[in-house]
Parts: sequence; C-alpha cells; structure tokens
Amino acid sequence: MSVMVLVQGNPDPTKAETLKQYQQTARTVIAKHGGEVLARGGGLGKLHGAKEYQVGIVVRFPDKAAVDAWYADPDYQAVLPLRHEAYADLEITLYQE
Repeated sequence: MSVMVLVQGNPDPTKAETLKQYQQTARTVIAKHGGEVLARGGGLGKLHGAKEYQVGIVVRFPDKAAVDAWYADPDYQAVLPLRHEAYADLEITLYQE
C-alpha cells in the first residue's frame, strides 16, 4: 500500500536561498525513492487546529520502506541542516493509503 507524506511548514522569509538549495536536493532524492509530489501550494488559512502553515506538500511513496529509504538516504541527510535553517516551523506526517 502506498504511503502519503504530508509536509506542512512556515519557511523563514530571510532564508529563501537556503530553502532553494534544500529543495533542489530533496526533490532529487524523493524521486530516487519513488516519491511523487501530488500537490504543493501556499496556505489559505485553517479550518481547525492550533497551527497555521504557509506551505503544504503532499508526496506519495510506493510503501513505507520507500519513505524510510528516502529519509535515511545520505544525500537527504546531508541537506537536513539546510532544512532546519530554512523553516521556522515544520511538520512531516505519514499516512497509509
């Protein structure tokens, strides 16, 4: 069964170049492990909950093993410091289809 990865975050507006560097590698590694971006967009507000996010991304992977391989990939791990610097707030949640 496929796994959906929901990424929600608030990028730091002063770190646009850092975010761009992170995204370049992240996209390549996601694709390498069979991930497909289904949706990406800017936040319009919230209907319920405490957090409000500026961006959201939905990625589908073939299975949980592919998600684990993506996240553990050395190329992805190498850019995590850029991700931490670029986002003021970030959540990544997994759901099985």
